[in-house]
Amino acid sequence: MNSVSIDIAGTSYKIRTDDEPDYVRGLAGLVTAKILEIKRDTGASVVDCASMAALDFADRWMKETQKKKPAPRKRTNPEGESAPAL
Repeated sequence: MNSVSIDIAGTSYKIRTDDEPDYVRGLAGLVTAKILEIKRDTGASVVDCASMAALDFADRWMKETQKKKPAPRKRTNPEGESAPAL
């Protein structure tokens, strides 16, 4: 397990992770960039911007996850007609 020091929007954190330190620092950089982008556009507090950044990242993750799910298959009833998928 690695101990990594990172900075997110001006706040320092020391975290333990199995990931490579440079990877984790890269993630922190992405989060910081999004927070600062929102702050620039809205003037909101860093905490509010962090919440909005988290919502943005969650939205992107959810949409990507939904793209990867297979489409539901149609079932047919005994007469050969399509039945709605559950």
